[in-house]
Amino acid sequence: MLKLERVAKAFGERRAVAGVSLEVSAGEAVLLVGRNGAGKTTLLRIATGYLDPDAGEVTIDGISMTRERTRAQARLGYLPEHAPASDELTVRDHLRLRAKLKGCDDAAVARVLAAVSIGAEALQRIGTLSKGFRQRVGLADALLGEPALLVLDEPTSGMDPIQTRDLRQHLIEAAKHRAVLVSSHAVSDLETLATRVAVLRAGELVAIDSPEALRAQTGKSRLEDAVVSLLGEDAAA
Repeated sequence: MLKLERVAKAFGERRAVAGVSLEVSAGEAVLLVGRNGAGKTTLLRIATGYLDPDAGEVTIDGISMTRERTRAQARLGYLPEHAPASDELTVRDHLRLRAKLKGCDDAAVARVLAAVSIGAEALQRIGTLSKGFRQRVGLADALLGEPALLVLDEPTSGMDPIQTRDLRQHLIEAAKHRAVLVSSHAVSDLETLATRVAVLRAGELVAIDSPEALRAQTGKSRLEDAVVSLLGEDAAA
């Protein structure tokens, strides 16, 4: 579904992404982890076509992001870390506006409200919502149109433990029918979601495998400890 081939990006003298190749297939969820500044957000922006790579190729469902950006983006739903939404609009009005832009009807809005359990908040203004509920609105937006690929950047940011648990369940259900790429620091919270874990260090992909395989590789009983080990001793600082 999503294929990144030798993707590279630099900002001036700083190398953000260094020749990363990664595939995410339908029916799996890949958890992208790394330290702050490792290049995770840059990689997601390239994967979704909101940032052009200096080198390499991105395809979604075989469609080139460079040559057919609009067609490629029509097949994905994207939740950035800070999802844009007007504070003055209600949740329902915001999603109706987004649905119209995506060619969806009100029935699609009703489905995503139910999918992320924010039907009770549908008439609230977005500016009155907590960070966790705003993230749910962003996820509902990403799910509009039933995209074949979901790309999510720190989706649990600002969520309490119950909201995180609920979101994890929503994503597990979503990953049964589509490809999911999610970047997060919350390794332990999203471990049960991940089919594979991709470890990014200083712009390079240093490991990608199942949580079980990464624990076995590093000799750690917890995935979080395995990730720290793969990132290097300084990652714990």
